[in-house]
Amino acid sequence: MESRLAKLRAGMLALAPVFLMFGCGGGSTGTTLRVLNASPDEATVQAILDGADLGPTLAYEANTGYQTVKSGSRQFAVEAVGTTTNLLPNNATLSLAGSTETTIIMAGFASSLQGMVLTDDNTEPASSTINVRVVNAAPNLGSVDVYMVQPGTTLSSVTPTLHNLNYATASDYVNLSTGSTTSYEIFLTQVGTTFTYLDTGPITFASGQNRTIVGLNGASGGAYTFTTLKDLN
Repeated sequence: MESRLAKLRAGMLALAPVFLMFGCGGGSTGTTLRVLNASPDEATVQAILDGADLGPTLAYEANTGYQTVKSGSRQFAVEAVGTTTNLLPNNATLSLAGSTETTIIMAGFASSLQGMVLTDDNTEPASSTINVRVVNAAPNLGSVDVYMVQPGTTLSSVTPTLHNLNYATASDYVNLSTGSTTSYEIFLTQVGTTFTYLDTGPITFASGQNRTIVGLNGASGGAYTFTTLKDLN
């Protein structure tokens, strides 16, 4: 009898970690989360995950950088500093898969904020290439065509790399060669024309990088601008 009881106790002790793993809320696999403040007229904000600050406070155009968090169902909020109101209530619960990279962009004016949830590519591109994605997060911009060209290219001599990219939309990643150039210039233009809203100027890349280029309203109503997010390397 004692031998059977001892075996039963040993078996239950062995199963205890399994019960704990599945009984706890959320997963235990690591993943990464990044938040960008792309609202041109919202105050400085703080991203919060499960009640704790996620990275630094964010002025306009600033991002938290990738923060390592637990996967699973997470409680998320973005609050203006000094307040407790969630500015993105529609994104209050995040489902984060393990071993992934996620970016949340708080876009729009303060009166009509929305959260864009993007799945980032953490797969290294083929040798001598890069992956570049464009996000239209400028609320005054509307739909645009996107050109990704070598500096000095005349836009009328080429076709758009991406056509009709709507506001609050991210493109797929575009694989570009770095064999003959290390720089690309990205233009956001009126759909169907080469009338340019935003010219990034030459951006230098290195082989093996993944990057997200986010088009933004200018601060205080100025010219359109952009920020670059480092997705890989």
